[in-house]
Amino acid sequence: MLDSRELIEVAHRLDRPKDYFRGLDWEDEILPREIVAFCRREQDHRTSGWDGISARAGRYDQHSRYVLLVALEGSGNMGVETTCHRINEGEAHLLFPHQIHYYIDLPDKFTWLYITFDLEGSARQVLELWRSGGRRLNEVGQERLAEFLARFREGRGLDASIALGRVFEAMETAEPAENIAVPDDDLVARVKKYVMENLDGDLAMPALSRRMGVSESYLRAIFREGAGVSLGNFVRSVRLVQATYLLEEDQLDLGAIAEKTGFGSLTSFTRAFRRMYEMTPSFYRKRARLEAEPPIKSIS
Repeated sequence: MLDSRELIEVAHRLDRPKDYFRGLDWEDEILPREIVAFCRREQDHRTSGWDGISARAGRYDQHSRYVLLVALEGSGNMGVETTCHRINEGEAHLLFPHQIHYYIDLPDKFTWLYITFDLEGSARQVLELWRSGGRRLNEVGQERLAEFLARFREGRGLDASIALGRVFEAMETAEPAENIAVPDDDLVARVKKYVMENLDGDLAMPALSRRMGVSESYLRAIFREGAGVSLGNFVRSVRLVQATYLLEEDQLDLGAIAEKTGFGSLTSFTRAFRRMYEMTPSFYRKRARLEAEPPIKSIS
């Protein structure tokens, strides 16, 4: 048993800190917080948000949390920002905070596991590797995922956090998912291309229908059927996604960003941004600066 004199001797062997305000931290260890895990097994077109999943909702989902989606059974198509991707059975995909997504085609029978969480510090940079695509769930990943689910169901918060971090560690060396982009119909592809190249222009339905040489009703129906969301939702969401990129670059002032992304004024830009991201553009920029800071190093 350690007595007080031995404890004093151990304390005396400590080195003088190089920095009294920055020291030992878990650095890039992945320790998710506020973890929620649940399973979706059927479509429900009547519900919204986290309560339901639907390929006919015609809207984008957007959340402030990370979402790990594991397709345990069944394959389907999901749109992420402006691109449609195939989600194959046995794959894990990570959605990032505020990353807009929607469902286009879901199987009749499926079991998709959702794990949502918050994450702070430099570990966020580690997860950036997932932006290049999902991963095939390998044997080690399956074992660690089962361990996480057991800890989660037992209500063991810290143990569940550590276990979920180990899932991501196992998946770092897993085989990449096929990452197949689902091609758009010709008209839908032309509309998307035009919208993304002319965000500061007139993208209202009358102007777009004239540009594409079709009637408004035809354009509205074809785009909704092919893209899975309404054209108005698509235009507004792409403008806001582009705004987040410009905010993270930290070069233009808010008024210039509002102009480049096609919002009529700073007021309308702020209103739309707050409605989508539940924060102001200035707060989003401030948070992006903090997250971009280099990680704190340990004292050697």
